[in-house]
Amino acid sequence: MGKISNIILVFFFATSVSFAQADLFSHIKENFTTGNATMLSASFSNNVNCNILGKSNFHSRSQLTVIFKDFFATYKPKEFEIRNQKIENNGIIYLAGLYKTQADEIFRVIIYAKQETEMETYIIQIKIEK
Repeated sequence: MGKISNIILVFFFATSVSFAQADLFSHIKENFTTGNATMLSASFSNNVNCNILGKSNFHSRSQLTVIFKDFFATYKPKEFEIRNQKIENNGIIYLAGLYKTQADEIFRVIIYAKQETEMETYIIQIKIEK
């Protein structure tokens, strides 16, 4: 009986992680595509390791809203394509994507996120490079 309940618990945990992961990925894709810094910032943890075009620092959610408003104003969005995604052994969620601008510039975006609760996953690190 114990083995069956353990299997069921593992299944429900894996399912909740995949739902949280899918929600996060669709949220990121939508907000990078539309350039919505306010909605994107809702996905950030309270303190995020951020590296945009070589400028690296830890920022709060509110600071990142301003930073991404600036970024999207300078590099107007055209499209965001998720190229790779996985859950690492330590439970960290990894996403790599390409951000394409209206001026046909392409940026590589690397995101690490962590599931905080069963239904909440937050970005803990983001890197954008040309």
